[in-house]
Amino acid sequence: MPGPMPGRLRASRMVRRGSGNLYSPGGCGCALLMAPVMALGVGITLALLGMAVVAVIGLVVAIALTAREVGRARSGLRVRTGFVVLIGILYLACIPYLVAFALFWFVD
Repeated sequence: MPGPMPGRLRASRMVRRGSGNLYSPGGCGCALLMAPVMALGVGITLALLGMAVVAVIGLVVAIALTAREVGRARSGLRVRTGFVVLIGILYLACIPYLVAFALFWFVD
């Protein structure tokens, strides 16, 4: 049998260089595992920000309705009970949420 061919001998002894066989536990695998968690966190944050915007709009509406009803009462007109109840509900729905949002967003 003839001996190994010179080309094969050179190819079998060639040193492979590169990072194809390296494993890094802090590399891409960790980022892929955390991607759904980060997406969920961003979604929750956007939902809370949206609710805060709605609460601010509700608070502005409540203040505007309060000013309107106070103006009606000072001019001698009868105060509308439905508007007073609506104003109370708006204040009770908006202010506690905005206080909790501010505490968790800015303090924590």
